[in-house]
Amino acid sequence: MRQLIINDITDQVRCALLENNQVKEIHQTLSYEDEMIGNIYIGRVTKVLPGMQAAFIDLGTGQNGYLHRNDLVQFQHQKTSPSAKSSISHYIREGEQLIVQVVKEGDDHKGPKLTTNIEFSGNFLVYMPYSNYMAVSKKVAGEEERKRLLGIAEVIKADNEGLLFRTASKEQSVETLKAEYQSLKSQYEQLLKVRSKKPTCIYRANSFIDRIIHDLGISAKDYIICDNFEQTQKLKEQYPNYTISYHEQKEGIFTTYKIEQEIEKLLKQVVWLKNGAYIVIEQTEAMSIIDVNTGKFSGKISMRDTVLKTNQFAAKEIARQIRLRNLSGIILIDFIDMKHKADQEMVLKTIIEEMKSDRVQHKILGFTELNILQITRKKTRKPLEAMLTSECPICKGTGRILSVESVAYRLERELWEYQFMDEEAMWIEATSDVISLVQGENGEHLRQLEEALKYKVIFSATDSSSPCYHIKYLGSKETIENRVSMI
Repeated sequence: MRQLIINDITDQVRCALLENNQVKEIHQTLSYEDEMIGNIYIGRVTKVLPGMQAAFIDLGTGQNGYLHRNDLVQFQHQKTSPSAKSSISHYIREGEQLIVQVVKEGDDHKGPKLTTNIEFSGNFLVYMPYSNYMAVSKKVAGEEERKRLLGIAEVIKADNEGLLFRTASKEQSVETLKAEYQSLKSQYEQLLKVRSKKPTCIYRANSFIDRIIHDLGISAKDYIICDNFEQTQKLKEQYPNYTISYHEQKEGIFTTYKIEQEIEKLLKQVVWLKNGAYIVIEQTEAMSIIDVNTGKFSGKISMRDTVLKTNQFAAKEIARQIRLRNLSGIILIDFIDMKHKADQEMVLKTIIEEMKSDRVQHKILGFTELNILQITRKKTRKPLEAMLTSECPICKGTGRILSVESVAYRLERELWEYQFMDEEAMWIEATSDVISLVQGENGEHLRQLEEALKYKVIFSATDSSSPCYHIKYLGSKETIENRVSMI
């Protein structure tokens, strides 16, 4: 049983997918945030970079988009076979206007990824004006039904067009599918009539909730529960055959379905397994590293059996965490070392089976010589950690802060740089732990230091959650003491 839980009573819209009452995916945005994925823009080429085979496109949003040569329709559909040597400058030039669609969100370092091979999504079909391509969702089972849908595509589409049949298209009538095709094609034809001298958005994709329903393949056999009455009524009108209900309880919908506590767990590095073992997850911009540990699990038969069972427990939870946290790029998993090849194969089989339910494109590459399992996963949106958290102002994203000893010794080294200065004294504001370490037992270390430096060091304490210091003033001892007394 699958349930889509929608929390839509505040500006922040959140959706969670539950499978057999277990949280599998969490998505969120802000209702006032400009969702860009799927939007179509009239953009202007600001820079063409043949060395990167890419171009930067002004979308009128304040952040330029990134367009690679391989995402140009002209390159994909030239009559002769595309040459790896043909430059992007053969197809577009600076100052030119292009119609582009956003296929991947940008971040603080990169602009959104673009394509000129645009798509229009409906409930049953995805219409592609230029792709000359036909396909049926892999979730549509049955060869006869797949052949039927492809046959419909042959009849209704033009030669240069492309059609992708969604899972919901299964067993839909020719008339229903043709009507949606005509509707999507009409949207495209209306879009071509738009004219603008400035870069601007000319088509906005489905709302966040609609996109999640489509992306997750929610169907009539699934359940949708929403805590916003107006949104619930709207969804019932849009999807009359779906089971949609309104959450009336005072208790928050994410609390009722135990999603809130799951989100709190997702912000922690350590994930405990039911058998007492645990995994540690560390994320960087390019990759994620996952380490498996036996923890409290000791097993009952043998060391080999303990290691195998722990790794199998971990493999199942890791597949779930990858989806929940939306880990992408390179994922390296350091399972507990297995000496037998057969055990490795069993663990590999377990994670392959668990990852089958992951709709995001991924590839499991197997174990390296160091017994590290390699997985690559396509980045479609920001990881959950990036959406829920911001950089720590203290550690600046490292996850660690300088120790008291490191800060104290840094201060002492800086004090030596002022040796024999003209001023009589120095005022330093620091945390109490740093002051205590510099002063030493009974203030003896500070007295020896002042004698060598030939000036007086006067401290005042500051409140801070991490060890620190700041040089406040250089001057006479009397002036500093008066100022400190006034704090």
